Amino acid sequence: MRRPLSSGLLNDILETARGAAQSGSIINIRSVAEQVRQRHEDENVALEDIVEALMQQAQWLNLSVEFADEA
Repeated sequence: MRRPLSSGLLNDILETARGAAQSGSIINIRSVAEQVRQRHEDENVALEDIVEALMQQAQWLNLSVEFADEA
């Protein structure tokens, strides 16, 4: 069972997605989710949970997304 994400983590995800929307750039979901996870490493949240929440925000904001791994 997935545990709820903290308000601080959710706010970071929302602000990150909004920043991408304002810049008009394509958001790399995997890369950005990993950056968010590292900023909130003390919360020990699974990357998949952050990806899911970030994807929901990206869809809500109608962002272009990609899932490329960084080389």
